[in-house]
Amino acid sequence: MEKKLIAGLDIGGSKIRAVLWDGKNVLAAREAKTPKNLSGFKKTLKKLVGSHPKIGIAVPGRARNAIFISATNLPYIRNFDFAKFFFDKKVKVAHDAWCFARAEYEDRRTTFFLTLGTGIGRAAGKCGKVLKIKNFEYPARWERKYKKIRDSHNNAALAMFLAKKLNGVIKTYKIEKVVIGGGAASGQTRKNFAAKLQKTLGLPVKKSKLSKNSVAIGAAMLFQ
Repeated sequence: MEKKLIAGLDIGGSKIRAVLWDGKNVLAAREAKTPKNLSGFKKTLKKLVGSHPKIGIAVPGRARNAIFISATNLPYIRNFDFAKFFFDKKVKVAHDAWCFARAEYEDRRTTFFLTLGTGIGRAAGKCGKVLKIKNFEYPARWERKYKKIRDSHNNAALAMFLAKKLNGVIKTYKIEKVVIGGGAASGQTRKNFAAKLQKTLGLPVKKSKLSKNSVAIGAAMLFQ
């Protein structure tokens, strides 16, 4: 019996990553720089997706059904209709941090999911299900300051800053564990970042198990 393959797209402010998912494993993955304009964006999408009939798409901003409404780091996006663009395919769209959480959630503990990249992504899960929190689709008010501290590569300062800003969310949702991912949470300059954030928050902090494929896998899982 032929496997039902799904293309998963992770659209980020600096990169777009695509995976081919069979429901259990990534069979292929590739990546391209995020274009600076809409025409380049469209060409890149077509190139990465190919002929696969099902596409799950993770976007770094607001979405409604298959429409990508807007994103701070992609100013040329205004109500981009993925269903219309991929008219011959089945398409599902969700916020990137929600997709990250969908792929990384592995137990029933109340968990906060944090992606650190060009921007910040936030999601939460409880009793094994990822919650739909509309407010998390909007940019955090403190995102500009985050970018400045992120670029300083001072892990202690970034951990302290995030702990302070996330304190309210952690108390509100009674968070028991934190999972972090994204390009700005990995690499040599972030080697001990998870440990520093754990110490500052006073909660278990784990790094993404699926690494750079996690968001794209979560996007593909929208069909499950």
